[in-house]
Amino acid sequence: MKEAFKNLKDSIANSYSQVLFSNNHWMALLLFTATFINPAIGLSGFISVVFGLLLLRLSGFNPATVKSGLYTYNLLFTGLGMGATYPFNFTFVIVLLIAALITLLITIWMASLASRYKLPFLSLPFVFGFWIVLLNAQNFDILLLKNVNDSSYLNIQGFFTYSGLDSLRDFLLSRFPKIVILYFKSLAYIFFQTDILAGLLISAGLLIFSRIAFTLSWLGFICGYIFFRFEYPNMTDADYIIPGFNYIFSAIALGGFFLIPSTGSYLLVILSTPVTGFLMAAAGRIIEPYNLPLYSLPFSLSTILFLTALLNRYTFKYFHLVQYQLYSPEKNLYTFHNHMERFKNDRFTHIHLPFYGEWFISQGHEGSKTHKEDWRFAWDFVVTDDQNKTYSFPGDKTSDFYCYSLPVIAPCEGIVVKIQDGIDDNKIGDVNLAANWGNTIIVKHNEYLFSKISHLKKESFIVKEGDHVKKGDMLALCGNSGRSPEPHIHFQLQATAFIGAKTLKYPISYYLSKKDDVYDLHSFEFPDEGETVLRPVPSHLIQQAFYFTPGMKLDFNVIKDSGNTVESWEVFTDISNNSYLYCSKTKSTAYFTNNETLFYFTSFSGDKTSLLYYFYLGAYKVLLSYYPGMEIRDQLSIETYYNGVSKLFQDLIAPFYIFMKPAYKATFADADNEHTPNKLKLISSAFSQGNAKYEIKFEFELSGNKIQKIIVNQNGLCTTAEIIAS
Repeated sequence: MKEAFKNLKDSIANSYSQVLFSNNHWMALLLFTATFINPAIGLSGFISVVFGLLLLRLSGFNPATVKSGLYTYNLLFTGLGMGATYPFNFTFVIVLLIAALITLLITIWMASLASRYKLPFLSLPFVFGFWIVLLNAQNFDILLLKNVNDSSYLNIQGFFTYSGLDSLRDFLLSRFPKIVILYFKSLAYIFFQTDILAGLLISAGLLIFSRIAFTLSWLGFICGYIFFRFEYPNMTDADYIIPGFNYIFSAIALGGFFLIPSTGSYLLVILSTPVTGFLMAAAGRIIEPYNLPLYSLPFSLSTILFLTALLNRYTFKYFHLVQYQLYSPEKNLYTFHNHMERFKNDRFTHIHLPFYGEWFISQGHEGSKTHKEDWRFAWDFVVTDDQNKTYSFPGDKTSDFYCYSLPVIAPCEGIVVKIQDGIDDNKIGDVNLAANWGNTIIVKHNEYLFSKISHLKKESFIVKEGDHVKKGDMLALCGNSGRSPEPHIHFQLQATAFIGAKTLKYPISYYLSKKDDVYDLHSFEFPDEGETVLRPVPSHLIQQAFYFTPGMKLDFNVIKDSGNTVESWEVFTDISNNSYLYCSKTKSTAYFTNNETLFYFTSFSGDKTSLLYYFYLGAYKVLLSYYPGMEIRDQLSIETYYNGVSKLFQDLIAPFYIFMKPAYKATFADADNEHTPNKLKLISSAFSQGNAKYEIKFEFELSGNKIQKIIVNQNGLCTTAEIIAS
């Protein structure tokens, strides 16, 4: 019962907040309050929403969709419109429920239709549903349900005049410029209110919920006002109220909800102004004979037209559509930027180096010897010693060379599509130009993505054409066949399955470079000629410590200055097969990825004082290999790291400039064994570049294939968490 009531409360709240593209419950409370400036209007909207939710629940609709408010925010509009148009009595309630049902049916139909084209239906169900009610208005006379104000469709009768608020109204009306008062009234009219206090509450809700949405509302309102004055020079300011909220709606929708906020999205808001204005004028002429109001029709049509155009583009350079809606312009923006910083190349198939151990790149892309023209995007690999020699003395036979007969492995999962074998190794210094590529294997990884490894040893293949191979499976041995004066392997990516095909410039997903015994991690980059490179070798201890499978539970005893608590996490996967840690006590969620090379977090939501939040920051990116002294760095998300006044200022200018640069670094230390450690520490920190006060330091103790202890130091306060053995 308690859970059912909570779901109903959340569903109602989201029905209100969805009106202004939010799922924030504080915003919902302010909007709910604003609708009750006129209690009859507010109650009508509330009844309509609750009635719709009950129908959806009883009819078996998806609980998550019902809870989101997606189906019921249009019912809120219908209820408010009914309350503003007709007197509240028993007959009214019957008609209200019928109107709500009609709107709900249109909503479900439009939701189904719009989903096929990946477009929103916005407030069209309300407009069409309420028009049906108004077109039946002549029948309401018989039911003693008369329009209280046929000329405006707005019930300004029966307002409760709160004497305590009269002075505030007078202050607002006397002190604020006319344009500000008009802005407040336009906002109020969204919820069929005429009281300036309603507009003030909605404006406050916008500002608290989103600084970007607030500035966009002003941008849309001002641009629309200028165009309105240009198009209708004889109209009064009062005539701009209905156009005003249409422009506000359009600005927030296009500038910061459906598009990632940016300079381009703000320019698009300006560009959409005349389109919305012309649609408003044209639609007004069409429906004028039927004495129907426009309401939010111009905003809905204009927004859908622009989104349709943007969805049909060939490239997405300037206007980035929101792919995963977070119901906050700031969250959408910061998440997009963080994702682009961290995973902009993650669209590539993960191609790894085709060997284990340290190899030297004797010739890279556009090399000076043979990597020219159509074959310039390739690498030649050899093995060298401390003196950078590729062989041991005397070096006159292939077996003297360090790389000769070393295993060559699959750089990625795929199908063996071509093997060329039977070509003898050359004597040192000789080349076989007739069989240029020598013994070669080609593996298909994706459509139009093949890897080719050449100059292999004769009859060393342990796979055959048609075999399925996994990343790291052995393929053959390094040889000296073809155009190869000394043993080495030639490695390239190409778009076709033919030996001798043109090379393809394609990055190596994860690899290490080594210089002066210092290792650096590279992600989706192109190794350079002269570099010593290697594939990260997994550490069993680190791998197991950060290996979280669905259903796994972790319990920690958390020790703070305020006392001890127990925090428990459980591992889940969502419908898209994304893994996450969830803490039921703090209602916190941290999504993560383990790709066998790295463990890293992708997002966090919930309590920023929880242990899970600190784990998210401290283990933000972990290489599942141990290389002493190697430092891992990454870019943190502004949304999950910052709070306070500076964050609010960043929100205001974020579409144009981001000055906050939160970062992360980590390294392993204190290993009991350099090669196969059984105990070690992960030392990491989350910090703001240029501002030391934001730094949080972490220490993780790993042993027994688990994270045994987590130590957090922030602003002189220490939190220690020890795992509780299961």
